[in-house]
Amino acid sequence: MPLDWYSADAWRRIIAVDVTPTPLTWGNIPSAHWYLLPYFLMAFLTRRPRTMPFRLLLLPFAISVILRCTFQYRIENPVYGWYNWLRGLVACVAIAKATHFATAPQGFLKVGEEHFRVPRFQSRNEVATKADILFLCISDALEVGMTARGIGWQFAQGVHVPRARRPKERNAYLMCTSTSILKTFLLADLFDSLLETLPGITVSSGTIFFPSLPPVTRYTVSTVLHTITGVFIIRGLQMLYDIASLIGVGVFRRDPSLWPPVHDEPWRMTSLHEFWAKRWHQLLRDTFLVLGGYPAQYIAGNIGMLFGTFLASGLFHEVGFYLGGTPMDARVIVFFVSQAFGVLGEKLFKSITGKKIGGWGGTVWASIFVLGIGQICTDSWVARGAGGKALIPPAVSPARRLLFPIFQDMGFHTTVS
Repeated sequence: MPLDWYSADAWRRIIAVDVTPTPLTWGNIPSAHWYLLPYFLMAFLTRRPRTMPFRLLLLPFAISVILRCTFQYRIENPVYGWYNWLRGLVACVAIAKATHFATAPQGFLKVGEEHFRVPRFQSRNEVATKADILFLCISDALEVGMTARGIGWQFAQGVHVPRARRPKERNAYLMCTSTSILKTFLLADLFDSLLETLPGITVSSGTIFFPSLPPVTRYTVSTVLHTITGVFIIRGLQMLYDIASLIGVGVFRRDPSLWPPVHDEPWRMTSLHEFWAKRWHQLLRDTFLVLGGYPAQYIAGNIGMLFGTFLASGLFHEVGFYLGGTPMDARVIVFFVSQAFGVLGEKLFKSITGKKIGGWGGTVWASIFVLGIGQICTDSWVARGAGGKALIPPAVSPARRLLFPIFQDMGFHTTVS
């Protein structure tokens, strides 16, 4: 057989594509995520000079370990399939960030830094100095490895940062954030539970386009469900971010100003470009630029960067689902690539009229792409069981354990147990 066949077969064996997944349990969680060790090692090396050759050498190993850990371990219960998908998405982010770590010639510098401040051993109190250096090394690795938008780092200059809308005083911020987490949890749980009660929604299939309804009603219902799903995503990401900010401000006593909002009121969009560049979250901006935007820009300039970024976004979501054990669906990629055509249309409008699209016209234009075409994306996820899978574990779900039993006692039928 040709040599390339053996190489491909060896690669498939290394990343465990053909291996029967091992059930993910509390006991083997460390084994399923040990790729974090090479990942954070690469993150640490970005804060040390002249380490690019080492980072490049580590990259293939890091990527293979990330893929193997993600393919090899999987939650067996289909009800919790969301968590397999989330593990797949995290793996994609880790691969993108590791690639960025490896290919940054000068490493990662903060805004205002011109060079790295590498700690040195001192002749006095050497034991204490070693402990301080170890703490600094771990701190550097965590700070680089866990940054999302890159706020305060040179590589992310130009990223939009929403205006703070919470108190600046620490105790007031913690109280406000805690309240937000509780409200979001209850709303997310209610939607997560109600979605399971819709006709045809299971852990492996479903649709937001109910064929039994007349066309106008059918698409009205699908639009409502798609919009609620968007709100669910917005609030869900905000809840995870709020939990992280509680740890950052409450435990590590970081300044609340370092935790600006994730989204910038997406419902106020006046153009498609504004929606994706400012209103929607920028947590994955660097991921999409590294995986598609920068390579495509090198090939086809700014137009290439535009389409490459959105293509990377579509592939990110689908590959993440595939790594989580779900077949891919081209509709998601079509949705994200269509956004590039919409943004390009806005640029053509400006070049012809000399004016930026905005106002009600811009809102309607953006809504066509986000609320209209976006429905194929939501339907794709529901068709693969997203609607029937539990994001909030039933054991801790107030809606499933308290609210729905009351409805059943009142004579209403629910399919949620």
